[in-house]
Amino acid sequence: MARRSIEMHEYRQALMCLRQGDSEREIARSGLMGRAKAARFRELACEKGWLELTRPLPADAEIAAALAPPRVPLTAQSTLAAYR
Repeated sequence: MARRSIEMHEYRQALMCLRQGDSEREIARSGLMGRAKAARFRELACEKGWLELTRPLPADAEIAAALAPPRVPLTAQSTLAAYR
């Protein structure tokens, strides 16, 4: 199965589905993202409070920042990385 990049509007759409109470299976069936990714995204959304209906949807920049991989401090990087 070919992997594809998920666009920001797809994350926003998935977030709206999660707020409506859709399951990971329903989100996967719609083609937005797979069940595993939808489950991880639900966990992140719960952590950030994005599923609370009283709060507005987060901005795209906030979603992107939360999805970005954590930065590794320079001291944790290999000393051989410079020779790659």
